[in-house]
Amino acid sequence: MWYLQTDVLFRLLIACGSIMLISGVTRLIFKKDLAPKVLILADLAVISYVSWQLALWSAGYALITFIFARILRPLKKTRRFFFVFFCILCTVPFLYGRMTEFFPQLPVLISFVGIAYHMLKAVDAMYFVYYTEEKIPFLTYANYILFFPTFTSGPIFRYRDFRKVYDNPVPLSADRFINYTKRFIKGMFKKMVVLYFVSTFFAYLTGSEKHWYISVLTVITSYFLLYFDLSGYSDIAVATGSVMGYTVPENFRKPWAAASFTQFWRNWHITLSDWVREHIFVVLNGKRLGRLASAGVGFAVMFIMDMWHGFTLPYVIGGVYNGICLGMENLLGLTAADKRKMNKAVYVTRCVIVNALFALNTLLMTVTTEQFIDILKGFTIL
Repeated sequence: MWYLQTDVLFRLLIACGSIMLISGVTRLIFKKDLAPKVLILADLAVISYVSWQLALWSAGYALITFIFARILRPLKKTRRFFFVFFCILCTVPFLYGRMTEFFPQLPVLISFVGIAYHMLKAVDAMYFVYYTEEKIPFLTYANYILFFPTFTSGPIFRYRDFRKVYDNPVPLSADRFINYTKRFIKGMFKKMVVLYFVSTFFAYLTGSEKHWYISVLTVITSYFLLYFDLSGYSDIAVATGSVMGYTVPENFRKPWAAASFTQFWRNWHITLSDWVREHIFVVLNGKRLGRLASAGVGFAVMFIMDMWHGFTLPYVIGGVYNGICLGMENLLGLTAADKRKMNKAVYVTRCVIVNALFALNTLLMTVTTEQFIDILKGFTIL
């Protein structure tokens, strides 16, 4: 991942240091923090170093979607139509990028790094304008889309949350610097050290002769592989943004302690789950549907979440699988799982079942179809 390359990290740290220096100096001289105003320069500098085409495309996407938001704000009679229309237009580059996975003969017109996250942020901005009718300043919006600590893999800022931290960056104190430096090191340790050993062990397991205990270990290791990869990146993004004064939302909160799939998805990739729940589930389920309808909505939401990751067969299967798990939970009324109201043994058992079922799903993203079938066959070999 380019974000973790040594030279990019070096420039990222320089950009962060520059923002902090500007913030401190301007507060002392002008009694006002000018760092947010020049953050866009740091955003573009880091992205341009990776690829000037990527920087140009991202800046263009930010400008075009900003124009959508400005057009939408004053509309009255046609407001709903253009809200839906602009949301769809925001997804076009994302959908095109995904279609190249099905049709590799399609020309790669632009660099699609980070487009999945740009799209979610742009759509969220459309929601913000549609429901609040508030004006979005261009510089704030450009920084929102291009904010480099969360550029490629989140966490996903909602516009209203980003605006709060952008308008009122947190001053850097010694304690804040030390705490988030430790968080940054922890994230790098997960990505560079822990993940290396986990992936090496995983490769050994997938190449071993299959037996039930090998299959069990493979499923568990697959879970850890995905967790350390995603949570490590999130630690780095949260630490980098927070040192700069912009509190980045958390993305993982002890998912292994979830006793229901509903709770699990509130603790695993939190910002994506929150986005989907707020922009899709609440909209579709806003009329307090019955259990059957809620189960259907839950299935649709999980399928959409997997399709967001990729338009490939493993994600289609994963979407159906996760959709069935969440849909059945809604249908059976098992979404509530308060630890304080449950017997400890029942709570632990439910946590194990939920995480085991999700771990089986992670195989779809970490192994080939042939390996997946071999692993399943291993469970039948006693």
